[in-house]
Amino acid sequence: MNRRRAQLLVALIVGFTVVASAAWLVLPRGTDSDAVLVEMVEFAAQPSSTTVATTSTSTVADFPAITDSAIRDPEERVAPSAATLAIIETIAHDTSAFTQGFELDGERLYEGTGLVGASTLREVDPSTGDVLRSIDVDHVFGEGVTIVDDEIIQLTWKDEVAFRYDVETFALVETHAYDGEGWGLCDDGDRLVMSDGSPTLTFRDRETFAVLDRVDVTYNGAQVERLNELECVGGTVWANIWRTPLIIEIDPADGHVLTVIDAGALRPESTVDNSDSVLNGIAFDATDGTWLLTGKRWPVMYRVEVIR
Repeated sequence: MNRRRAQLLVALIVGFTVVASAAWLVLPRGTDSDAVLVEMVEFAAQPSSTTVATTSTSTVADFPAITDSAIRDPEERVAPSAATLAIIETIAHDTSAFTQGFELDGERLYEGTGLVGASTLREVDPSTGDVLRSIDVDHVFGEGVTIVDDEIIQLTWKDEVAFRYDVETFALVETHAYDGEGWGLCDDGDRLVMSDGSPTLTFRDRETFAVLDRVDVTYNGAQVERLNELECVGGTVWANIWRTPLIIEIDPADGHVLTVIDAGALRPESTVDNSDSVLNGIAFDATDGTWLLTGKRWPVMYRVEVIR
């Protein structure tokens, strides 16, 4: 690890514990699901006690922050890893973008934004943050997006319809109806993975959008709610959890959480007083293994490396 990266990681580690703790002051509390989220934040903070130079995995067998953890079925327990982030660069981001979907396809970045009257589908320059082209989808509340071959699919929150566009022209190709809410979407190459804010991931046919299967996401035996923007990477599914600083990696075969990251230190100070301007946008760059991360109306997106 070179000196510059080490300095960036030190700053991130020092800051993220403070920011993560403050973030929980504004979150709803008191449910089993909230307790699970608190538990994950505490667990993700563990690497801060290690030296900057190490990239070793931190694992534990049980998590005492959850009062009922001792009575959970041991067969359901899976000890995940905690990881940290190293900031490589910061890039400008359009503060009018209420980011709902974020997807890199080679050197091209696509973003779906939300709010009725302001929803868009756009292509963004990943090196400058400039909006290269954009279409309005303002009659609905736009949600997650993903690339499927030469097309883009964009979900809607409560309109129960997904739009399929030509990636080159943004011309509408087809629509797909579905039941319930739409939050996040990614393509694993064989099927689509969709979230709806619940602990359940729904697997869908890449062409017809028909439901193929479902799995509930669990952390040490407890369900994880508010799964939002998704990214399919190398056989696993990554999700950021709405209104938290958490990003998790999920095994789609059984729903177990594999990795937990607290990205709280990334939140720009200018957005802290706005409860809507939360982390929401995770895009994996397959060309170099880095990630682009941003949030709703954030003035910046970050290129980061996940340190395991």
